[in-house]
Amino acid sequence: MKTTTEIKLLGQRIALKSAGDPEIVGEVIEMVSGLLGDSEKRSKTGAPHHVALLALLALAEEYVQAKRRAAGHKTALDEKSRKLMSMIEAEFKGETGAK
Repeated sequence: MKTTTEIKLLGQRIALKSAGDPEIVGEVIEMVSGLLGDSEKRSKTGAPHHVALLALLALAEEYVQAKRRAAGHKTALDEKSRKLMSMIEAEFKGETGAK
């Protein structure tokens, strides 16, 4: 079921239709509003397209950092899984050899 949420971004009212989880939609709207507000403060011109571009670049930077963190966690998890499998295999070999 689609819901419509009215939001105000850069001084303009926008009707946002979404079939997504309302909690997630609210969080996304809050994040975008925050990024645009921060970008508006940093923008030298205040032009909407400059503000939007700064916000997009900030979001892209957050995404790349999160992607790298996730890859690092996956690498660490893979290594721990390999070690655990080696320990399990060694234990089974020890039991098989003792019989």
